[in-house]
Amino acid sequence: MFILRMLAMAVSYYVIGNLGMLAALDGTVITPVWPPSGVALVGILLFGYPMALGVIVGSLALNLGVGLSLPVALAVAIGNNLEYVGGAFLLRRVRGFHLALDRPKDVFALMFLAGTLATTFSAFPGLTALKLGGAIAWDNVGWSFVRWWQGGMTGVLIVAPLLLVWRRPLRPRLAPRQAGEALVLLALLLAVWYLIFDVPVTGRQGYYPALLAVIPFSIWGALRFGMRGITLVNLINVFLGIWGSAHGSGPFAGESPADSLVRWCLFANVIAMTGLFLAATSEERQRALLDLKNSHDELERRVAERTAELARINAGLQREALERKRLEAALIEADEEQQRKFGMELHDGLGQHLTSVAFFGATLHHKLVERALPESVAAGRIVDLINQAIETVRALAHGLYPPALKSGGLTAALRQLADTTHSLKGIPCSFQASPAIVADDPLIAINFYRIAQEAVNNAVKYSNAAAIRIELGLTHDRQHRLTISDDGVGFVADGQPMPGRPGSESAAAGMGLNNMYYRASLLGGSLDIDSHPGGGTRITVRCPARSETP
Repeated sequence: MFILRMLAMAVSYYVIGNLGMLAALDGTVITPVWPPSGVALVGILLFGYPMALGVIVGSLALNLGVGLSLPVALAVAIGNNLEYVGGAFLLRRVRGFHLALDRPKDVFALMFLAGTLATTFSAFPGLTALKLGGAIAWDNVGWSFVRWWQGGMTGVLIVAPLLLVWRRPLRPRLAPRQAGEALVLLALLLAVWYLIFDVPVTGRQGYYPALLAVIPFSIWGALRFGMRGITLVNLINVFLGIWGSAHGSGPFAGESPADSLVRWCLFANVIAMTGLFLAATSEERQRALLDLKNSHDELERRVAERTAELARINAGLQREALERKRLEAALIEADEEQQRKFGMELHDGLGQHLTSVAFFGATLHHKLVERALPESVAAGRIVDLINQAIETVRALAHGLYPPALKSGGLTAALRQLADTTHSLKGIPCSFQASPAIVADDPLIAINFYRIAQEAVNNAVKYSNAAAIRIELGLTHDRQHRLTISDDGVGFVADGQPMPGRPGSESAAAGMGLNNMYYRASLLGGSLDIDSHPGGGTRITVRCPARSETP
């Protein structure tokens, strides 16, 4: 593979060098256009410094072919290699240099290091060898140096970018619209060159403004077609400029075709550098926009994935919350059922036994009284204690699960709670229900009753209330509403009773409030406490209706 590449380099250098020699219009071996310099530089950049051997072989054969002696031809070949190897060496020293020339700093490196500095490496030894060999005169060394240096620069700026950019396939391919635009660009560019060289008004000698017409096409090719476009535009400009100058026409026409060609190549190099900079800047901008778009798309993709993930997590949490609420409701229902059973056992079991004992005790007391025995007093006392126990058992049974809640519903149970509070505690407790209320849902009924029971007990124990009021009704948006109010001492901001109460009572009141809040949340509702020190307390529970109401 190495031998084949080296031979290909030698043949390429020789063939393209012979084409370049056609621009040596004054019969010398120095030409202002030297395309092999771009070919050799690219070969060494791509395949390494050993490609310089192929360059030496091709250059030696070319120099011998134009009539140079072997020592001079070899010296010139070695001198040429100093340019190519030196240019490749300098470019490889640039950190992150891109062979695609898709950044302005890459174009600057190629232009300054390889096109300006490196070309001087071969000019001095090459001209010295030609002078010593008698190929040029001393009085022509300065002008020969300019032509040699300019020829190498033209090859580097025109041929090297073309080979570096077009060495890879065109991806993506041009769309039909872009291909049509490229054909329009080519046609107009050829028309402009026709005007520059073949129309007497614009093509006359010294009419330099005519060449400014080329600049818009370089800008067009650079901005619309990038590095590939500008390299082709530069090639067309140089080829047509060389052809016109060689025929002695155009703004740069001088005393001889060789002088015209030198002037034109200087101008062409400036146009080429400008176009390459514009194309690199445009490609860098497009690449930045593409990276920004890709980053935006990636961010949107990640946001969409995270949103979907959060939606799945949220749905799972909602399912867990619903399941938890369902389990909590089931636990409360089971607890209420257990309390109902305990209440029934107390009422129907222990209550009945105590009633029987009270009956027999009353019979015994009656007999002892008839016999005027002193034990009748003790028997009477036992009967009173048993009756008190019966009342306590009934109160406990009703507290665990009021029979009125099952038989008469929430309204009947709350009315019984008010009556019981008034009769047992001695505190006036009224109840009022809206005629429109139908609280037939067991979960709402039992939780409303427990909240009212807790609020009434707190008011009796801690508020020093003179009156308590229970209200059951509907809000304007058809929600169930339960209100328990008193005219007691009220609560402080943290929900605890006013100072001066025993600590255990404060703790009990706090637990009671937490229990009410929990039951309200279980129903999907809310609990509000409106309390002011010395101004009483108002507790309001609202929850959505879970059954049809009139």
